[in-house]
Amino acid sequence: MDYSADAKQIIKHVGGDENINTLIHCMTRLRFTLKDESKADTKALEDMDVTIKVMKAQGQYQVVIGNKVTDVFNAILDVLPRLNTEDAPKDVVEKVADEGFGAKIKHGYDEFIGILTASMMPIIGVLAGSGITKGILAGLVSAGVLSDKAGIYLLINTMADTIFYFLPVILGFTAAKKLGSDPIAMAVIGAFLIHPNIIGIAGNKVPEIGLFGDFAVKIMNYSGSVFPIIVAAWLGKYVEKYLKKAIPEMIQGIFVPIIEIIVLSFVLLLAVAPIITVLSKGLADGISGLLAFNGIIGGAIYGAFYPILVVFGLHWPLIPIVINDLAVNGQSVICALTSITAMGIAGAVFAVAIKTKKKKFEALGYSAGVSALCGISEPSLYGILLKYKKVFYMTMIGNAIGGAVAGGMNLVIYGFTGSLIGFPSFINPKGGIDANFTAYIISHLIAFGAAFVLTYLFGYNDKMQSSDQEA
Repeated sequence: MDYSADAKQIIKHVGGDENINTLIHCMTRLRFTLKDESKADTKALEDMDVTIKVMKAQGQYQVVIGNKVTDVFNAILDVLPRLNTEDAPKDVVEKVADEGFGAKIKHGYDEFIGILTASMMPIIGVLAGSGITKGILAGLVSAGVLSDKAGIYLLINTMADTIFYFLPVILGFTAAKKLGSDPIAMAVIGAFLIHPNIIGIAGNKVPEIGLFGDFAVKIMNYSGSVFPIIVAAWLGKYVEKYLKKAIPEMIQGIFVPIIEIIVLSFVLLLAVAPIITVLSKGLADGISGLLAFNGIIGGAIYGAFYPILVVFGLHWPLIPIVINDLAVNGQSVICALTSITAMGIAGAVFAVAIKTKKKKFEALGYSAGVSALCGISEPSLYGILLKYKKVFYMTMIGNAIGGAVAGGMNLVIYGFTGSLIGFPSFINPKGGIDANFTAYIISHLIAFGAAFVLTYLFGYNDKMQSSDQEA
């Protein structure tokens, strides 16, 4: 389908070419950074057939498109090639010097989430696909169709593991492009963190390396780590700026990157990486510990309130924690509970689609429901749930019930995916189809069914469209 006309209208309604600093996209949204958001015509954008909603969050002007976002994004790049990440401005500086303390804190948080978003989104699809692949392999082994010693198993399993092992390299590149530092230098620093020599030392009985006489540094395994290399990319732009001032231009091409790599590698190894790794692991252990202490209550709370985190963009800090959990422990409780919420959302919007007599809204309900079954909940959230508060409340209750069941049955996931399409990721790579997969089926069916029934009976009717029922 040709989206060139839609692309031109979107550009016009965000204030025109001259008002756009940068543009990226995630699974469902176009994420603009605009010079002046007051020049954007939000109502005109929301009235377009191709759009679902407009959000302002994380310092971005976000246009929710849904499953067609990649096609619309590419159509915009065809109109404005400069918005390609290679040509876009490397660093958009926001002026906050005159703002109050609260505004500066908000700006800092928005910037942090924006960095996480831009760094993680290019690899989310590969992460999800890798998780599904490992689940399928585990299912084939469990069914006796394939041996875990077979060459084809070893090759495909290694392919699926690659994204997790080399995550610091890939994130170094994507984070640097967002932050304006050297992508190749950051990728090299990421590779340094997972070099066989470093991994080998981390695996020793005493994981230390001697430096400067008696001074020893404890070495950790950073394969699958997220935050350290993102911090390195952030520091990198300042180091590069200083080095380019201090080093003559004719030799900058050689000495700036190598000095940057040496300096930041030492800074990461000595301070940043150990501190951040301990903090992120502590946060993950804290959440997992709470769920372990009382899985039923913890699962219910998480299931009920996770959609609210998504609405306000507060779910992004959880993603690196989940990835670290999967890389270090091989499983994640948090990601498993997140999967529950997608099923509850799907149940609610399918109920709306079945109950409504309005054809356009019916089509939206079915398409949004299918997206939720694939783990993408934004079309449902912004197209239906946020517009009708009773539907949102019924979804929260359904998710709470499903989350309580999942927490009580100690559900975990073994890959970065979930919902219906991600069912292979709930198959234990070591034990095959076991009690965990049974817990997946029961908890997800309950979340879907509870949200569906509650929404159908109490959450929605067509009269709400002409009444004041918007959340």
